[in-house]
Amino acid sequence: MIRFPLAGLTLILAAAGCAHTPANLPDNARPCPEPRPQMCTMEYRPVIGLDKNGETLGEYSNACSGCAKEGVAYTVPVK
Repeated sequence: MIRFPLAGLTLILAAAGCAHTPANLPDNARPCPEPRPQMCTMEYRPVIGLDKNGETLGEYSNACSGCAKEGVAYTVPVK
């Protein structure tokens, strides 16, 4: 009897995780960590910052700097 509620909860959590990933993200997009970074190194590894819908917000010197900005949810390395 305990297995059914646990299985249902697992299914709900799995579906909730998929609901936040936009379909138009590049394969190499990386999600920003939570909590957001408060300090970043000064390394130069440029990235494009994307919002939660996959829309471009700008170019940043590195992933840490991009994720520190409000609204940036993902970063993609610049080629």
